[in-house]
Amino acid sequence: MSARDESKCFLWVPNPNKKPVQLAEGTTVIDVSSKGHRPFSYFSPFSHNAKYAIPIPGDEARRADSVEGIWQGLKIIDGVTDDSLFKGRAVKRRGKQPSHRFEGKEIGYIDARRKVYQPAFIYHAVNNALPLAWSALEEELRNGAVALQDVEVNGEINDPSSSYAHSSLLVELLNVLDASPLPMVIPATPDDVQQHEGFSNLQDQVDALVEYRGSLKPRSKEVLDDVITFAYLFAPNTSQEELKQVFALRTMKKADIVSSRLDKYQPTDATRQAYNDLQ
Repeated sequence: MSARDESKCFLWVPNPNKKPVQLAEGTTVIDVSSKGHRPFSYFSPFSHNAKYAIPIPGDEARRADSVEGIWQGLKIIDGVTDDSLFKGRAVKRRGKQPSHRFEGKEIGYIDARRKVYQPAFIYHAVNNALPLAWSALEEELRNGAVALQDVEVNGEINDPSSSYAHSSLLVELLNVLDASPLPMVIPATPDDVQQHEGFSNLQDQVDALVEYRGSLKPRSKEVLDDVITFAYLFAPNTSQEELKQVFALRTMKKADIVSSRLDKYQPTDATRQAYNDLQ
């Protein structure tokens, strides 16, 4: 992998209408909210499509049409959740700062951001939005830094004072992936992956990712692990997407990543050997 040009990276900026920020000259600003232009608006948690099939964190056998539908549907308001929001267009449920349902238990607001919102968003970004938007993002990145924004001003996942900006999480994800030995979009066949970045086989790429993972700070490692153990592990069961599952299983074995998500994973004929090797 060639050395990364640090001047050409992704930055996060809060909504300028609420909190103006001075950016370096030449920085491209992109709105990744539902109000932005396509293909960038596909990153919005409100973007919905039955084909997105986003696993519901804590109940991965079930799938939802949008990230926001999962977030709102798992909110506990007046003692109840609302599974109907997993399908179709999501709407916000109003109430005091809620708890959420996860694996049948009630968890707090910040815990839910990390266990529910973050993996669901990363899954959607990796499997649904990036295949549509990466070429356009890459084109902008060639000219210098790219700043992403949405309608929020809170870019800290641990700050409960206001809604969390998904653009901040997206920036973390893109920078982790862009500096990694992974392609932004996994190619259709193993042979394509073997040719990417000079790797001779899939195991070489696993080895390189494990080495890269070991160099990361805790927060970046957390984001990467959600790519591996959620976005890749629960990728759709198609011949093209099963490659992600095999890659995830081999990486989890090589890096000794322990995740309760593996207990909910259902191997296919194509992934069973990698799954059995992990047991």
